[in-house]
Amino acid sequence: MQTRKQSHLEVTINQILGIIGGWLIVYFIFPLFDYLSQSLVATISTIIFFIWSYIRSYLVRRYFNKRRIDNDK
Repeated sequence: MQTRKQSHLEVTINQILGIIGGWLIVYFIFPLFDYLSQSLVATISTIIFFIWSYIRSYLVRRYFNKRRIDNDK
């Protein structure tokens, strides 16, 4: 089980990566959607942010679990 400090570190890293990734998505991908309707852009962006959030959270969680297991040895 994680300590509170480890949990805070994991959440902080996840949030920082989320901010960076979100900014990059908005900066580089949103300009590609200029010609689409607003409802389609909203749908596509929701899907993109969901996928980014899922992958990011999964990878951060796996990293911290592996780190904890390595430290227990």
